[in-house]
Parts: sequence; structure tokens; C-alpha cells
Amino acid sequence: MPIAIFFIFLLSIATLSAESVEAEAIVLPSRSVSLSLPVEAILREVKVSEGDPVKKGDVLATLFSPVETLEKERTAKELELSEFLLANSEKLRANAIISEEAARQKVIDCDIARIEARRAHAVIEDKTLFAPFDGYILRIHKEAGETVGRVDKIIDIIDLKTLHVDAFLEGEWIGKIGKSTTATIDIPALGLKAVPVSIQMVDPIVDPGSGLFRVRLILANPDMSIRSGVPAKVFFDV
Repeated sequence: MPIAIFFIFLLSIATLSAESVEAEAIVLPSRSVSLSLPVEAILREVKVSEGDPVKKGDVLATLFSPVETLEKERTAKELELSEFLLANSEKLRANAIISEEAARQKVIDCDIARIEARRAHAVIEDKTLFAPFDGYILRIHKEAGETVGRVDKIIDIIDLKTLHVDAFLEGEWIGKIGKSTTATIDIPALGLKAVPVSIQMVDPIVDPGSGLFRVRLILANPDMSIRSGVPAKVFFDV
């Protein structure tokens, strides 16, 4: 066999063995969470607006009152005084100026002050809504001045740092695609092409109505520049 024909033969085999399967897909946020608090109170302040980017730990809303803020400050000062008196009592006990019993009472007083300070802090924490992860504010369900009941939705937040891509393929491919299959994604609306994605899960069931099965892929989006809800095309190398 001439060398040129031999190489053409090898090329045709490689092309057939590296078939690319195309599937329609949709880009989704990896997490969408409705935030609430385990208390009933008046919503004092909402610190974000819909569409705002937030970082994990950012304060989104507060329900604590000025009285509760003052209580936290009062207990902090009482703890400061108790720790000062305890330090002095230990010096006095070391010099046998006060009794062991009196010194022990100062230890107990300080412990109680610490408990009260932690309790006042916990009240504030229970009435403060924090961002559980980096993301975007999707919906605000309550406004400042409204009464919020236990577990009432206050704010919806979505995680866009990692995106889910749900692709749908004909049932004939269900045994030919797995987690080790390489894949890329095109998002025409955003001008993105051949972006690498990894397979998280292959649905083991073919939908009897459509004859399709779902493949969920992971798309890294560290700068959160890719928004969810846009259609995409996924190409699998099988």
C-alpha cells in the first residue's frame, strides 16, 4: 500500500474513533438559596439590592433593635469590669489580703459576665442575615419595616462562581458517556466557544416521553461573568 494512501487510511480511522456528539443545554446556577432567620421581628434594614454581588459573610439584612445593640454594648462593658476585678482579686489572694472564697466569687462573677456577653452577641447574630457564599442577590422578599416571621423568606441568593450545565442527549448515547468523557461548551449569546467543562453526573434513566437523558456538567466561572439561564451547546468526545 503506498505511504500516502496508508496515512489517509489512518486519518479516516482516527476521525471515526473520535466522534463528537452535540447536545442542547442550559446554563444554571450551582446553588439558589432562600435565606431566612429563626426569629420573629421587625426587619430594621436591608443592606443590598437585587442584582448586587456579595461576598461570603457580608451582612445582607438586620432585624435587631437599638435596645438589643445597647444590651450587647452593656454586657461587653460588664465583662471588661469583671475581668479587671478578677485580675485584682487574684493579686490580693496571692498576698493573702482576701479569702479564697472571695477570690472564687470573682471567678464566678466573671464567668457569668462572659455568658451574658455571649448571649447578647447571639441575639444579634440570630437577627442578622449573612451571605452564605459569594454570589448575586436574586430577590428581596421583605422590605425594611415589615414584620418577618420565623423562616419567612427574606432574600434569595444565587451562586454563580460555579455553574451547572444541563445537557440532554438521545437515549442511544446513555452507555457511551461517563465522568471521564471530555466535553466543551459553546455559549453563542456570550460569544464563548470551546470552553472546557467536566461531567458531574449522567442520569441513568432515559425519559420515556422525550427519549432523552440528562448529563450535568460543571463550568468554572470564578469572575461570575457568565450569567445563568442562557442556552448553550455541549460537545462530547466519544
